[in-house]
This record gives sequence, structure tokens and C-alpha cells, in this order.
Amino acid sequence: MIFCLSFIFYAFLMASSPVSATDSVIPAGRICKPGPPLKASPGKMNCLVIGDSISIGYTPWVAKMLGDGYQVQHAPWGQYGGAMDSKYGLQCLRIFLQTVMLEPTEYDVIVFNFGLHDVNCCGNWPEEYTTPVDYAENLNAITSILLSTGAKLGYVLTTPVPYNVTLNNRVKQYNSIAGHVMKQYPTIATADLYTRVIDVCGDPPYVSCSIADTQPSPHYTTQGCQYLSERIKDLILDLTQDIDKNLLSWKKTRIVGKNSSFLSLCLRLILVHSLRRNYSFVLVPACMGAREKKAGGKSVRMLPLSSTFCVCLASHRSLPFMHKFSLDKGKIITRWVASKYSVPCSDKSGKVVTMCPYNTTCCDDPFSSTGQGCCLIPKAIPCGDGMHCCPAGFECDPGCSKYKCSCRKKQ
Repeated sequence: MIFCLSFIFYAFLMASSPVSATDSVIPAGRICKPGPPLKASPGKMNCLVIGDSISIGYTPWVAKMLGDGYQVQHAPWGQYGGAMDSKYGLQCLRIFLQTVMLEPTEYDVIVFNFGLHDVNCCGNWPEEYTTPVDYAENLNAITSILLSTGAKLGYVLTTPVPYNVTLNNRVKQYNSIAGHVMKQYPTIATADLYTRVIDVCGDPPYVSCSIADTQPSPHYTTQGCQYLSERIKDLILDLTQDIDKNLLSWKKTRIVGKNSSFLSLCLRLILVHSLRRNYSFVLVPACMGAREKKAGGKSVRMLPLSSTFCVCLASHRSLPFMHKFSLDKGKIITRWVASKYSVPCSDKSGKVVTMCPYNTTCCDDPFSSTGQGCCLIPKAIPCGDGMHCCPAGFECDPGCSKYKCSCRKKQ
């Protein structure tokens, strides 16, 4: 029951698939890279950066600059394009927001960007190109989903394309669209990395710049990544300055006594989340005999698993979570028990390294840090390029590559 919302979301993805009974050739699906490896760290500001290879380059520097009080991770967990274009980002967003093992987690801050791949900055990725109208729609949808997590949001304007004025003008156009979208959400802060780059390099085109990679390339040197990270670090500090750090320590609270104290702690946990995140909690049916309490109008169900453990279950919108408490040891063990319907993805040794949602397919993905990704099609056929997959009853076109791919109905 607690997974029903996730099921509905993925059912929607399947229903909106381009597959038609009369189509003999259809676009291939794109394999989603997994989310980050770590769940939220108790007592720290938990930050997620969603973006492409530019943000992959600066995220480690952001984490280093912010220090031990912050846990900063990138989604997706991998290389080679990261979250790529906004179509791919929207398709895979629910996976990005969970851990690599499909564990729901929470973030205090989410910083995100889409744009460089949407303009097809390298010129040879036709499936990534997004029209201005679709870009605005995708960005609106992504922003709405991210806002629903309760995290504070920061948007990052796309960096220049140094080697092509036409493409760079398109970047400026898409940055303007993104700025317009973000103005609809007053709580979202924006970091202008485009201006930060041209302050050093000047307006494109340019053949060399101290912070830019050897041209033609949209990427940055180590020095350049560090330079960009300073602005993202400041963005995160601005977003977290009014978060009550006392609320970050709730997972460290110790339990005194047995079940009665557990119940009060569980209620307090829900209240803290309600105040901090402005969540609208819903009751999750669990089992006969479970005790139900109300906290600030929020229904909470306590499940007595044994004489020594209890579980507090609640869910906010589409991301359910579970907290397990050790009553004997007097401390909280927070964990997520994966759905029995989730799909385990194993590496060559047989070790499960990634979990995929129900009714999806594990696929080899050399661009994922685990080597595995999720095709959002049941019983899909991987195309062997690490990026595409086809539905059952179809076969991958022999010309499939990481740049583009189609599926042909089997004769």
C-alpha cells in the first residue's frame, strides 16, 4: 500500500510511452541512471545537485568548501552527461530523488540545472534537443516535483558554449526561459553561472580561457570547476541560512523507556517534519492491531514489530518513508525496507548494486557509477549501447548508438 503512489507514477510513465500497436518503428527508451549512494545524514544539511557534466565537475568542490556540516551529493550517480536534457530529467526524476537502492530520502536543499543538453550543445545528440516550448513545460514540471519534496530550491543558469555563437545564443534564449519559469516560484533562488563565466572569458566565441577546457568543449578545467563551485556554495549557504539547525538533530534523539516514550517520540518526529517541510501526511494502512495517533491533524500509525522494535510509518505525497526504532538500545535506526516488487540489478559478481522500480527493467549502463540503470519499460530489451532500450516485441535498430536509437517491431 505504501508503494501505491510510486506505482501510479510509473504506470503513468508506461501509459504515456510512445509505443502503439500500429507503430512498426518507435523511438527507443532511454535508460535512467540511478540516484545518489547515500541517504540523508543525521545532523547535517543534506544537499542534492541535479545536473549535467558541468555540475558533476563542480559538485566535489562544493562539498569540500561547505565542510563536514553538509552532505552534498550529485544526481544521477554517474558520469557522461549526468541528468542530460530536460526530457530525460523529467523521465528519471523520481529515480534521481531516491538512493541507488531506491530508498526514499530527504534533502534540505536541491540545486538543479537543465539546458546545455537541451540546446544540443555538441551537435550530434538529436534526441536531446528540446524546443523552447517543451523546455519551458519540462522545467515547470520538474520544478513542481522538486518543490513537492519540501526542500529549498536553487536553480543554476546554463554556462556558455564557447565555440559556437549560434548555440550560445540558444543558451541565452533558454536561460531567459528558465529565468521566467523560476520567477513564477518566489522561493526559488537563482545562481547565474553564465555571467560568472563570461566575466573571466568574455563573450563567445573564444579559443582559450584560463578556466575553460581546450576548445571545442563546453567543459572546465579543475581551476574552472573550483571557480564555478564558489557561486554554488554561496547559493547553498543562502538557502540554508534560515533552516533551524536544531531540527537536524531529531534522528539523534534517545528514547527513554519503552513503548509510551516511543509513541511520543514518533509523534514528535512527525510534527518536526510537518513544521520543517510543510508536508501533508497521509495515513498508511499497515496491519491489524496497529495503534493510531494524531499529531497536529496528521494520522500516524505505530506498528509493534516485536517486543524490542517499533516502526513509525508515514508518507508525504509520493515519497513514503519508514523509521525503525530500537527500544532496548534506546536509539533510532532509520532505514528503508525496499518493496518486494522492486527490481534488483546485479553486477557481474551477482551483487545487487542498484534497485529499479516495479515494472521496469535492469540494464547495463556503463555511464552509471554502479554499471546498472533502469529502463522504464517492463521486460525491455537493452540495445547494447548503455543508453537505450526497446519494449518486448521490438528489436533495437542495428544502427543504434549512444547518440540516437530506434526500435523496430519484430516480424
